[in-house]
Amino acid sequence: MDYSMEINGVVKSYPGSSFILDNIHMQIPYGKIIGLIGENGAGKTTLIQLILNQISADSGNIKIFGMNHRKMEKDIKSKIGFVMDECCFHTCLSAKEVGKILKYIYLQWNNKDFEVYLSRFEIDQEKRITELSKGMKNKLMLATALAHNPDILILDEITSGLDPVVRDDILNILKDFIATQKKSVFFSTHITSDLDKAADIIAFIHKGKLVFMEEKEKIKNTFRIYSCSNEKTDNIKNSEICAKYYENGQWHFLLKNSKSEIIGKEPTLDEIMLLFIKGGR
Repeated sequence: MDYSMEINGVVKSYPGSSFILDNIHMQIPYGKIIGLIGENGAGKTTLIQLILNQISADSGNIKIFGMNHRKMEKDIKSKIGFVMDECCFHTCLSAKEVGKILKYIYLQWNNKDFEVYLSRFEIDQEKRITELSKGMKNKLMLATALAHNPDILILDEITSGLDPVVRDDILNILKDFIATQKKSVFFSTHITSDLDKAADIIAFIHKGKLVFMEEKEKIKNTFRIYSCSNEKTDNIKNSEICAKYYENGQWHFLLKNSKSEIIGKEPTLDEIMLLFIKGGR
């Protein structure tokens, strides 16, 4: 398989902090939307900052388009569209002025496409960024990310703060982006319904570790939730337990690849996250 991005054994720690992004391995294929989920502080933004070479890893390496992401940063970033969780443009600028600046930065900048996205997102070109809501700032940044015809979109909480109609429009844009060309999308979110709608592959990070990275449809067949009283826990094989917690007289188990004679229910992504956060092993 052809990969747009490969993350090999990446480790990142911070002095004075117990947090560590621990030995992350990922392969991002072309033609797919990869959704990254995890609780606040799990390491999602840290991973994106590493990919964009905004911070340095302690060890490991990242290749984008087959190139070392540090040594070939300029060439790589000309082909990446990215949106961080905070607006990176000076607030005194208007959307129109942002476009005028970026056309000198990106060789493939297409101002006509930029204006089309501004119109689609109902962004007033003359309005200063300081006058825009967080949701409108997100849409402006997405318009800039798309307007230079990138091969990868890397998005950190792009749908946060947006109403459902606009979120749906953005997710459709992401699906259109990968539909006909050799492109990839890698986006973090805490809105699991967005993953249900748009993601092909879901990666779950918990406490700095990659718990799983699976095709969305396979997750449904991989995990089961089983709840029972103390007397019935003997039926569960310890090797199948990914997470468990006890609440209100009941044990709640997240089982993986269970071959036990237990009929559990198919979990939602929210339930998988909750079980790991409350009782991850």
